[in-house]
Amino acid sequence: MHIDPAGLAVMDHLVGTGPATPGELARELSTSTAAMTLVIDRLVEGGHVSRRPHPSDRRKVLVTPAEHWEQAAFEHVEPLVTGIAEITGSMTAEEQATVATFLERAVAAYDRATKM
Repeated sequence: MHIDPAGLAVMDHLVGTGPATPGELARELSTSTAAMTLVIDRLVEGGHVSRRPHPSDRRKVLVTPAEHWEQAAFEHVEPLVTGIAEITGSMTAEEQATVATFLERAVAAYDRATKM
């Protein structure tokens, strides 16, 4: 989909909470309004979002996900989801438990490392 991590964070926020102003997005994602403008520009250029006039404040715009975005995102990750489901479906209960334990420990290690 050619979206960088900052763009994915914006898309996640917009899909989860609905349209937002660039200032709201900048505050929510802890970045400057200038940086957010660049992220939004890339998303607009890619056809992932649009800027629309704010309904009650003519000075502002709302950033809105493209109508097709959720479906396009799903189509992009669906082969991965299907592949993982096939892998886990072919594993024994013991193998699944081993993988689950590993993933839980890996997430805990990540959490500890990022809190330092």
